[in-house]
This record gives sequence, structure tokens and C-alpha cells, in this order.
Amino acid sequence: MSAPEPAVRSVDYWDEYAPWYKLWLDHTDYHRGLQALLAAVVRPGWRVLDIGGGSGVLAFPLVRIGAEVTLVEPSAAMRNLLRTEMKARELSGLRVIPLPWESVPAADAAGFDLALASNSLHLTRIGAGPALRRVLEAGPTQVLVASEAEIPLTPEDAAAADYDVAASGSFKADGSFWYHSLEEAGRHLDLKDRHGQPHPPRAAYLRSLVAREGHFVHERRSTLRWLRLHRTGDGIASRPA
Repeated sequence: MSAPEPAVRSVDYWDEYAPWYKLWLDHTDYHRGLQALLAAVVRPGWRVLDIGGGSGVLAFPLVRIGAEVTLVEPSAAMRNLLRTEMKARELSGLRVIPLPWESVPAADAAGFDLALASNSLHLTRIGAGPALRRVLEAGPTQVLVASEAEIPLTPEDAAAADYDVAASGSFKADGSFWYHSLEEAGRHLDLKDRHGQPHPPRAAYLRSLVAREGHFVHERRSTLRWLRLHRTGDGIASRPA
């Protein structure tokens, strides 16, 4: 996966993209493997920092098992989705930090049992490497990073010396986009055009859509890699799977 174009790192982009993110999320089980992994690791009462947590797809199951979740999300539109989904699920108690990860004060990032980042660190303006370094410098007991992009853990970083690799792996994820109409697919391409995002020629893209269950589907499958780090010398254990 290549480095994201600058538009995708912009809060303005995510404010406009939020309805499309919801459309995608409503028709995918992309996060299923990661949700299962978290369920096997996180204990009730853990303090979890969800960096770039969006509309809560990973946070909500953790809240339900009794974790204390703080979600970092700079986009106002994504936070609105989060509030709507919380109300629909009758959930409460989730703390939100409305800032980009690179702007979160160090005191607000400290003291967590787990720092979680799924497909978010490479979208920060400082880039994946410095963003991960900032996670490690905050000193959480465990770190779980998942990404389609390369996870830039460099042993030369002083912060990385405090952590061991507890586990790693990958999931095959279905990230297909399900449109209700060809016109809706065209509007999605319009958004990409406005933000300078590359995409296939419009006619070719529309021809590639597959009719399925009353939708027009842009098929996309990818590999989601994950890495779990454990702070050296800390005895906290995982829950049994």
C-alpha cells in the first residue's frame, strides 16, 4: 500500500467523507478479525486509547465488556456518527478527544493499558513512523497496531526499546464498497475528484461494479496486518480466547 495522498490526511476530507464511511461500514465485516483479536486480549476495567477511532466500530465492543475507552477523533462529522451510533446502541461512558493524534497532549495520552490504532497512524500529518513513536512514548502497557500499510517499528527508536513483540499476524479483509445506485457511485468519484484522489476512469469504474443483492459492488479485498507490543517487565496478561 503506497503512502496516502495529502487529502486523506486532512480533517476536512474526513468531514466530507463521513457519510461514505458509514455507507461502507454498513455493508462490510472488514473489522471482524480485529474485533475477535481484541476480545481475546482486553479485560474488563482496562483503560483503552483508540487512536483515530472514527464511528466506534472497535470501541463499542470494548465498552460492552467493561473497558474504559478514550477515542481520539479529529473529524467533527465522524464524531457525529459516533454519537449517533452510541445512542442507537444505548452506550455511554466513552470519552472522546476531538484532536488529531499528533496534537493530543502527552498527559491525555498517558496511563493506558492498551493503545489501539487501526489504519490511522499513516493518516496523521506527521506520518506513521513519528505517530507510532508518539504512541510508544506515551507508555501504554500494550500496543496494538493494525494497518494495510507497513507498520514502521524501528528498533533504533529509543521508545521501541521498552517493548517486546507479543504477537503478530494478518487477516484477509473484505473492504468492498456497496452502492445503492450507479448515480451514488458517481457521487463517490466526484468526492475523490474534489480532493485530488486518484481513481480509475469513471466509465471503467462504473463498468467494473458487480450487481449483488440489489447493490452495485466495487470488490476490494486486502490484507490487514497487525502487531501487538508489550511493555518490557509488565506482568499484565491477556484474557483467555
